Amino acid sequence: MEREEMGLEELGQAELLEELRRLAAWRNNDVVKLAFLDGEAADQVDALDLSGVVELKRNANGTFEAKFVDKVRVLTMIRELMEERRDGELEAFLDGLCRDGEADKE
Repeated sequence: MEREEMGLEELGQAELLEELRRLAAWRNNDVVKLAFLDGEAADQVDALDLSGVVELKRNANGTFEAKFVDKVRVLTMIRELMEERRDGELEAFLDGLCRDGEADKE
């Protein structure tokens, strides 16, 4: 029974790690699109990726406010989970994240 529970726990950690990776790589492009959508284009909202959004607010005067997940905190959580696994995957992930960031600057 303990082996089955460990398998479920590892599966849960893998799913959590994958979701955290998605949040770490998430870009806020769709939030900018949302800010400029008018009422007639409201059906486009379902296609937007807003997974990294914590709070959205459109004020009466037309201003738009958005709060996002704290990526530093997400990366800290990834590091902690990957250090528990100790399989070398942390370094590969961080190296890939750095390479992706360098490609965006070009």
